[in-house]
Amino acid sequence: MRDRDSRVSERSESTYDFWSRRHYVIATVGIAALSGCTGGGGGGEGETETADQTTEPTREVEEDEDDEEDEDDEHEELPEGVSQEEFDRGPVPDVYASATSIGGERRNPDALLTKSDVQFSEYDEALENSAHQPGRCCANCHEYIIDMNGDEFGACVAVEGYIDGADWCTVWEELPEPNVPEGLSEAELPTAEVPEAYRTASSQGGEERVPDDLFTQEEVMLTESVDAIAEGTAPPGQSCGNCAEFIPDQNDDSWGACAKVEGYVAVEDWCTVWEHITEEL
Repeated sequence: MRDRDSRVSERSESTYDFWSRRHYVIATVGIAALSGCTGGGGGGEGETETADQTTEPTREVEEDEDDEEDEDDEHEELPEGVSQEEFDRGPVPDVYASATSIGGERRNPDALLTKSDVQFSEYDEALENSAHQPGRCCANCHEYIIDMNGDEFGACVAVEGYIDGADWCTVWEELPEPNVPEGLSEAELPTAEVPEAYRTASSQGGEERVPDDLFTQEEVMLTESVDAIAEGTAPPGQSCGNCAEFIPDQNDDSWGACAKVEGYVAVEDWCTVWEHITEEL
């Protein structure tokens, strides 16, 4: 059985392999070395010139094919059976129609904005938008609804269509930081024993919490998602809100817990044991 340190190390290494829904093909073109015959006369020169003339068009064709592959791969991979129009405008699957966001807001399918209304984009494109601030993405937005059917996409209570955690738009709303529970100080939260409702509860990914087998928050570098993404510690699209190990609020104090980590955990947090909720659906 692996020890705790090796498990944290493996989780940490996998977290730093930043992912993207765009996969780019890096094409290389080999250049053949051509040699002519030695000796005087124009025959040798003619052969070399002819070889060069036939090689160039081949390189151009290869480069054109590579460009086409790059353009195709830049298109977002859509859920099976979903058209681009449906992806952008909906309808989303029924499970999201009136679902609740990670901030506790219910979706009204009859009162949604279009993606164009809200300057919707993927995170890397959002970095060029003056309205965007580093670290902000749908995964740490009050309005985001996590993946509920295993297709890797979620939805939004304010915007129509399919939404990924690494997307962003101008309706981004900060998740409120929970108040410190009565009888505790802020410094005690990372190591405090959580309320009874969480101690052996199951996470949103279905994993039962074992109180005697938990990592410390320091071991897993627990911090707020926005900060972790802005600093480059976490890739965009990750927060406790869409992590399979997270145990959502059970007692209306706005705090949650984790099946792997001790102490109080908020939905807007992040750590190195993050696992996409999709993996458990």
